[in-house]
Amino acid sequence: MKTLVFDVMLNGRFVCTLRMKYCPLFPLTVDEICEFVESKRPTLKGKKYNIEF
Repeated sequence: MKTLVFDVMLNGRFVCTLRMKYCPLFPLTVDEICEFVESKRPTLKGKKYNIEF
């Protein structure tokens, strides 16, 4: 298992840093990352946020 670390930005402002564990054998999709972000930060659901690696 590896850990992907990324920042979440909303309207150009920093919201949080999240760490997501994943298996490199199975590539991540954008939808999986968005679901993870919205599960950790439900207030971002339905808003336009950016993910910065």
